[in-house]
Amino acid sequence: MTSVQSTQLMEIPAALVPHIMLPRLELLSDARTRGAECVWGGERMTGETAVDLGKHTDGGLNWFPRACRRCTRAAVRAARDYHPGSCEQCADNADICDVRRGLHELFIGLSR
Repeated sequence: MTSVQSTQLMEIPAALVPHIMLPRLELLSDARTRGAECVWGGERMTGETAVDLGKHTDGGLNWFPRACRRCTRAAVRAARDYHPGSCEQCADNADICDVRRGLHELFIGLSR
C-alpha cells in the first residue's frame, strides 16, 4: 500500500489563531506578510509545506501569514504553555478549558 501525501494547505482553527503570538507586522518583509515565506523562520512556503495562520488586520492593513510546521509547532507550544496563566477557566480547572485543549490537540497534530 502506498502513502499519498496531502497537498492541501493546513489551516489553524479560527478560534485558536488569536492565542498564537505572531511577529510584529512592521518588522516583517513583504514576502512574510503575504505568506510566501514562513512568518517566523523565513523559509519559502508552498501549498504542501505551509500552515495557514488566517487573515489578520493591523492598522487597517490586511495580511496573510503562513508558516512552516516546525515554527508553527513551536508557536503553538508556547501558546499552550502560556494560556493557563491568562485564563480564568484554566485557573479553576485547566482540564475543561476548550482553548487549552484545542492548543494541545493542535500541538500533537503538528507533531505527526
